[in-house]
Amino acid sequence: MTASNQEISKTIQRGPDKAKILWDQWSEKKQYNRSNLELYYRIRERNLLWLTSLTFSLLHDKENIRILKTDLWNEAKKDERYFLDAPGSKFGLDISGEICRLSKLKYGESISLAQGSIESIPFHSDNFHLIWDISTIDHCDHPEMALAEYNRVLKSGGILLLVVENLLCFSFPATKIQSYLGFHVPFKGYLSSRVIQTCKLAGFQIVDHFKTNIHLPRFVVYSLEKKGLLEGINQGRNFLWDLCKKYSVILCRKA
Repeated sequence: MTASNQEISKTIQRGPDKAKILWDQWSEKKQYNRSNLELYYRIRERNLLWLTSLTFSLLHDKENIRILKTDLWNEAKKDERYFLDAPGSKFGLDISGEICRLSKLKYGESISLAQGSIESIPFHSDNFHLIWDISTIDHCDHPEMALAEYNRVLKSGGILLLVVENLLCFSFPATKIQSYLGFHVPFKGYLSSRVIQTCKLAGFQIVDHFKTNIHLPRFVVYSLEKKGLLEGINQGRNFLWDLCKKYSVILCRKA
């Protein structure tokens, strides 16, 4: 191994420890008042229920389903319940000890928790029917390693749901600047085309990919919701609306 490669290896090994500290600090720093944004959270969870229902519909084997969800930030900090209420055995992975502690405190034995990185998942191979990554990979330094790990721990025929930042959304530059200035949780963000190609290299078959989650000023979103239009727009496929959608969704199957 060359000196350069040794340094890369050391950086990768140090990365998770640095990330654990960073996310513990953010957990203590970032607080949410759900009561002030109840409609926003209801809309978000409805969209996530739709996305996760797609993963169930794609499964060939629907018996004794085991689900791994990466990143429990929203469960711990925002009291999101779509994962907790999902059928099957539920396993959660988070790099932050503080987030794991809060999740354990709130949900007890309902979720089997593990602290760790998606770049080195602490579970056996061929273990899960479903993996739900709701923007976790956006915070990852080495998405290739994470996707290889997802492929390893999924059962044959298992489904991976990736929800990643839509870098082509008009609001993305503002989010990135906020992150750089320390007003938003830190993230990298990758073009969906790169993520799709990396999924293929990791051995996944791409089942579908599309955009979702309108990201416009709140009064516009609430107006669309009041008129009964928002759900159709979030689930629809229209180029102009896609430029206003926060997330790219990639559904993959392990061969």
